[in-house]
Amino acid sequence: MSGPGEVWGQAAQKWTEVSAAIGDDDWDKPTTCDGWTVRDLVDHVMQWQATGGGVLGAGTAPGQDWSEIRPALAAALSDPANLEGVAEAFGGMPKQAVAGLVTGDLLVHSWDLARSVGADETLPEEATEATLMGLSRLPEEMLRSETMFGPAQEVPADTTAQARLLAFVGRQP
Repeated sequence: MSGPGEVWGQAAQKWTEVSAAIGDDDWDKPTTCDGWTVRDLVDHVMQWQATGGGVLGAGTAPGQDWSEIRPALAAALSDPANLEGVAEAFGGMPKQAVAGLVTGDLLVHSWDLARSVGADETLPEEATEATLMGLSRLPEEMLRSETMFGPAQEVPADTTAQARLLAFVGRQP
């Protein structure tokens, strides 16, 4: 399995592809995230990626766009030193876990966005499996808070990693 930088890179490539499919008439469409439009979803993802990037040594900050965030965060995640220690801005969470959350947020919201604008919903398999493994290690009380994910959904055990991930984070695959 690839490291955090490569896994994030797979999620970043998917986000880039899906966000390129946003048409002028799509910005006010509802998304799979209750109460959010496509614009709200994109703004959320950019804020999370910029904030996470700032914590992980990318020098990014909210308000930047994807063309600034993507290369900076990719470079930061390629340096293992940026994943050492804890992130005080994330309640003392290990930086490795922050990288996982940033990746998971980008990956899951790529699916949300794809579903909302009619783009290809297929997530990269390796990134999907790594994200599911990482999220399943986090405490339930953190995962199921108002600011994270809804209740897990039931899916057959023999379903795809993508369906298991989406169900785990409360989506209907």
